[in-house]
Amino acid sequence: MIRSTGILVVELVILFVVVAAGVHLLQRRLGPERLRTWMGGPPLVAAIKGIAVGFVTPFCTYSAIPLLVGFRRAGVPPAGYVAFIVAAPVLDPILFGALVVIVGVDVAVAYMAVAFTAALTLALLAQRLGLERHLKPLPDAARVLVPAGGARSGVGCSAASDETPESSVPWRGMRDEVASAAAAASGMLRAFGPLLMLGVAIGVTIELLVPAEAAAELTGGNPVMSVPVAAALGTPLYFNTELFVPIANSLHGAGVGVGAIVALTISGAGANLPEFVILGRLARPGVIVVLAGYVFAIAVIGGFLAHVIAA
Repeated sequence: MIRSTGILVVELVILFVVVAAGVHLLQRRLGPERLRTWMGGPPLVAAIKGIAVGFVTPFCTYSAIPLLVGFRRAGVPPAGYVAFIVAAPVLDPILFGALVVIVGVDVAVAYMAVAFTAALTLALLAQRLGLERHLKPLPDAARVLVPAGGARSGVGCSAASDETPESSVPWRGMRDEVASAAAAASGMLRAFGPLLMLGVAIGVTIELLVPAEAAAELTGGNPVMSVPVAAALGTPLYFNTELFVPIANSLHGAGVGVGAIVALTISGAGANLPEFVILGRLARPGVIVVLAGYVFAIAVIGGFLAHVIAA
């Protein structure tokens, strides 16, 4: 377990840094205005764009954070980045393929439909209710500054009279921009790294306390009880796609119904306790509570729908 946890941490850190650096380079090359235009538009259009980006970039929440910060920094409307952060972990093509093998095509399609609808609905609500008012300011590490002379001053510093936001500085060539992206990624890791470690520690601890056998016992039986229990059980858990496949397969082999498996998948991938730890750096507690309740409700709905389809 220690070895596998260490490997997971290394993988998450590497992915986080690579995504953060890549997003920084993309923003520098395109510019915030173009990115905002690409991801903007009417709320419905922005939400669909966010879901599409989440689908083609099947990140877990940890690795999606740099892109979420990048969207906010570029001024993308809430409908776009909320749709992305909700869709990225659950609308995963690999996850869909695993569900096809484990619970069948019909249930897998129903899962994707529920996940898509949930992401779209929450994104439109976030836009309608003015989510920005309930978010925290971006960490200092997300504000990249450059001295007036053009050389990089570092990440996480405060604005001064001889420094300008990097978004207003022209592209300086790949060598300088890669160095800048590496520094920006390092700053992002300093801002979110401790929370990432804490989130992994919480997730691993819970998984040790609730092994697959115990989960099978808790989520077996009548779907009226097993589906809500599975949705509640999945909320504190963290699992990526690679970890989900053996867990879902073992639960299915132990006789757990497809409704409970789908509910566990939605709640575990869509909103989990380790994720809340990291998102707490960006959003106020009320937003986190609403997100948890929303994902739990969607997990229950999706679980019951999957049970009806499989029956």
